[in-house]
Amino acid sequence: MRILLTRPASQAEELGAVLTAHGVEWLGEPLLRIVPVPWDPGVLAGRAALLVTSANASRELLRMPGVRRDHPVFAVGSATAAPLQAAGFSNVDAAGGTAVSLIAHIRRHANPQAGRLLHVSGRDIACDLAAGLAPAGFAVDRVVVYRAVPVERLNAGIMRKIAQDGFDAAMFLSARTAAVFCSLVIAAGIVDACARMTAVAISRKVAEALQPAGFRHMVVAASPSLDGVLDAILRLTTEDV
Repeated sequence: MRILLTRPASQAEELGAVLTAHGVEWLGEPLLRIVPVPWDPGVLAGRAALLVTSANASRELLRMPGVRRDHPVFAVGSATAAPLQAAGFSNVDAAGGTAVSLIAHIRRHANPQAGRLLHVSGRDIACDLAAGLAPAGFAVDRVVVYRAVPVERLNAGIMRKIAQDGFDAAMFLSARTAAVFCSLVIAAGIVDACARMTAVAISRKVAEALQPAGFRHMVVAASPSLDGVLDAILRLTTEDV
C-alpha cells in the first residue's frame, strides 16, 4: 500500500519512518506551510498554566530561549505533548486529542482561582478555549506563535500519481488541511481520482471536510490522536483498499 501524508515535512518524516518499518510506502505533500510569528515571551510570566493545541505550537514555544521547563502545560493530546516532554518539560498533562476533551480535562484538573491561563496557538484556531472555559470561571488569554499558510498548488509529481492511481490512501489530521486538499484537487481537475482512494481522517469533523473530494472509502480513527490515525492506516494494510 502507498499512502499520501499531508502533514508538514518534518512531521511527515516522523510518521513515515513508522510506516516504513511496517512495510507501508508513503510520499509526503505538505498542504500547510508553518510560518513563525514574532511574539513576546514576557506573556508567559505569571501564568497558572499554558494551553497548547498543536505540535506546531509546541515547537514554536521551544524555539523561544529561556522558557521554563517546569511551567505547567495542558496539551490537547499526546502528539502535542511529545515535543515538550522530549525537550525536558516536566509538568505536561495531555488530554484526549480534541479541544473539547482539553476543555473538560482542564475543568477537572485545574483551579480557576490559581491564575490566568495562556493559550499558545496558531493564528487560526478551530475552538475558542477562552469561551469554552469561561463558564467554569477560567480566564484565558491567547498568544499567536505561528500561522499556517496553505500551499497554492500540489506538486506536479504528486498530481500525476493521484491522477494515475498511484496512491491507495491519503491521511488528514485537520479540517483545514482537508479543505485545502479538496480545493486543490478540484482546481487541478483530478478530483475524480479520489473516487478510487481511501481517506484516513483523525476525526469525523475532518471526514466531513473531505466530502467534496468524493473518496471511495472514508476511515475515521478510533481515537482523535496520531496513534489512532496510525492504527487506522496499519489496519488498511490487511484490507483490500
